[in-house]
Amino acid sequence: MLIDERDQAVVVTLAGEQCAGLAKLLEPRLERGRRLFIIDMAATTFLNSLNIAAIIAARNKVHAAGGRMVLANLAENIKAVFRILKLERLFVLDHTLESALKQGP
Repeated sequence: MLIDERDQAVVVTLAGEQCAGLAKLLEPRLERGRRLFIIDMAATTFLNSLNIAAIIAARNKVHAAGGRMVLANLAENIKAVFRILKLERLFVLDHTLESALKQGP
């Protein structure tokens, strides 16, 4: 995972399906007052149930702290899995990185 802080946003670029520990990775940034977290999934082509659970856990932690987590650049097959699991209730699935950065905290 690569982390890039841009203004008030924290961009986490996932390399493949490395989602384990995502919530813990975001904790120090939440403590520093960051409230917009963008997960760039452009390099992710597959997610198993553990990875999806890690993304949901991270989203819940961010949400509980008053922040927002946005997913960006999802491949069509990953969007399909999120839709099957009804996760479009938690996430907008059609963001690009640029549109996610405009969301604001």
